[in-house]
Amino acid sequence: MNAPVSLLYIITGTGTGGAEKALLELACRIDRKRYRVAVCSLKRPGAYADRLAASADEFYHLGLSEAAGLRAVFNFLPALLRLIMVMRLVRPQIVHCFLFRASMLGRLAACLYPGVITIAAVRVNEQSAGKYFCERLTRSMVSCYTAVTEEVRRAMIERAHVTPDKIYTIYNGIECAVDVSEPRVSAGMETRIALIGRLHRQKGHSVLLEAVKIILGSGKRVHLNLAGDGPDEGILRRQARDLGIADVVTFAGVIDDVVAFMADIDIVVLPSLWEGMPNVLLEAMAALRPIVATRLAGIEELVRDCESALLCETERADALAEAIIRLMDDPELAGRLARIARKDVQEHFDILQTIARTQELYEKLLSNRNTEQGSL
Repeated sequence: MNAPVSLLYIITGTGTGGAEKALLELACRIDRKRYRVAVCSLKRPGAYADRLAASADEFYHLGLSEAAGLRAVFNFLPALLRLIMVMRLVRPQIVHCFLFRASMLGRLAACLYPGVITIAAVRVNEQSAGKYFCERLTRSMVSCYTAVTEEVRRAMIERAHVTPDKIYTIYNGIECAVDVSEPRVSAGMETRIALIGRLHRQKGHSVLLEAVKIILGSGKRVHLNLAGDGPDEGILRRQARDLGIADVVTFAGVIDDVVAFMADIDIVVLPSLWEGMPNVLLEAMAALRPIVATRLAGIEELVRDCESALLCETERADALAEAIIRLMDDPELAGRLARIARKDVQEHFDILQTIARTQELYEKLLSNRNTEQGSL
């Protein structure tokens, strides 16, 4: 019997985020008779570290701090040396990297191990010009890329000059619970809305706080739950106080079971300024919760405006408030959108499809490598 393929996943950190959730699903569900799984985080252990360690055969972390900017640059070489040592221990045949810093370090370290297949997972299409420049410089070190949406794939082809046959779209997936509660929007009652995601400018928390102020000013009753942690918590707490809405805003912290949390939520809101493929929308779709989100390419690959969600322009608190009020006033519409979204996620974004496509890619790359080595 052949030995399992040694597979090393490298990720920048193990905090709460879409990339971390996607990696956890892979580590838990990949065929363990075929693959031996090691996970390496560049940063100190975060919220998902214990679960990743439990799901992997081996778990490593390089102990880097959360620091960015110049401090992250200075840490780059020590981190690279530590990662090379991890690879010496794991002896991977496939290195699959998540998030930019892990991707850069992973491809550089893998250069010292000829024959290693290197995969870079790209999750957002709004990377900085500097990051696209780094991708162009080092793309020859990558065996192939994966993109979470067609829009992310297009951006990498156009801006990083990745050849189309070297990048594959593999959507995130989710397991749909058999039993979920029906949407509970009720006209005239207090509506519980939630934004679940890292407390960072990207997610549009500030715009949502302004929208809540507008909703309250219209005479509606609403309570906002902000679930997650991140660098902007202090800023957002001050904004809520300055707007005079702190008493209807709850900072719920990190949520372990998002779908269970949504059972007490009426409307899920995601007013992001940019996105790849947000896992929280898949979770809302699976939980049968109506969605209000911003009109972004990655989001529009998940939901359709006025069919499975309501979409509005970014950074428009008035438009966001209008969409939320529309669902508050029309429970029938809210229920119809939620049921269509649930059907879509079951048909197109099942986690088993994601795992199968990922394993198919691994097998294709292994076959190509063996063919190339056999011809030498």
